[in-house]
Amino acid sequence: MKSARRICVVGSANIDLTFRTPRFPQPGETLTGHALHQGMGGKGANQAVAAARLGADVTFIACVGNDAFGKAAIDAYAAEGIQTTFIRQAEDQPTGTAAILVDDDAENCIIVVAGANAELHAEDVKAASSMIEQSDAVLCQMETPVDAAVEAFRLARAANVLTILTPAPAEHVTDELLALCDVCVPNKTEISALTGQTVETEADTLRAAERLRERGVRRVALTMGGDGVLILDDSGSTHIPAINVDAVDTTGAGDAFTAALAVSLAVSLAEGMTLKESARRASAVAGISVTRLGTQTAFPTLKEVSEWITLKENA
Repeated sequence: MKSARRICVVGSANIDLTFRTPRFPQPGETLTGHALHQGMGGKGANQAVAAARLGADVTFIACVGNDAFGKAAIDAYAAEGIQTTFIRQAEDQPTGTAAILVDDDAENCIIVVAGANAELHAEDVKAASSMIEQSDAVLCQMETPVDAAVEAFRLARAANVLTILTPAPAEHVTDELLALCDVCVPNKTEISALTGQTVETEADTLRAAERLRERGVRRVALTMGGDGVLILDDSGSTHIPAINVDAVDTTGAGDAFTAALAVSLAVSLAEGMTLKESARRASAVAGISVTRLGTQTAFPTLKEVSEWITLKENA
């Protein structure tokens, strides 16, 4: 996965408080947890860090609070080599915060308070228009206002830059945004919400992906956790099995996949790699991430991915 490609990420930046617990509590119940971990999160930041670890030249457009968490976040992104010039600090909102519960089966549930993320708007994106227009791919999610994502995709489409969307939360997605989307990367819950199609059988997943394309999306990469990924584009559909690993924490796996897909597709502009091949490589990145605790701390480097793939091929 050779890189040095330019990726622009527009989206959320959070502080993550991760609680390890034997199981999820019932209403009114108090559980004793195993451990507490504080780290950086937010789908936008996750994708920016994951792409940077894979060698991409990343610009992050975001909004954090004018607080200790906001400064720590900016410093952490800069340490990853991410361009932070277009991260604005809001004066009247705290940095976004997520409370993440991870049980002994490596499943997770998350509560997010948007904070400064709700202050990211089209004006912030316009201020970084030159970076978007010079990028190979632009990534957006829905944890920030939709007008920012729409503006980013408008600028990218006008400059013939690849647009990639994580439609989460799905209720914020608009028809205009989907019409500007080159690659949509939903999970089963999100695609069901977007299409009204239940996703229980193989036929369901394919129909849901087809319906999403009918709404204007050019290509779909439907992530299904342990069931792998369904790819649908003009050449047809392909099911890519999940990588067999011992998962300990699935938090951020979808963001790792999306970032890796973006980097691989950006490289494919020059090397002719297909969406299917890019998704296989992205699955390897996501597979590595779930074998480690944490979110951004779990994302592998390009060197680690290359060594892991070589080891698997020679096994």
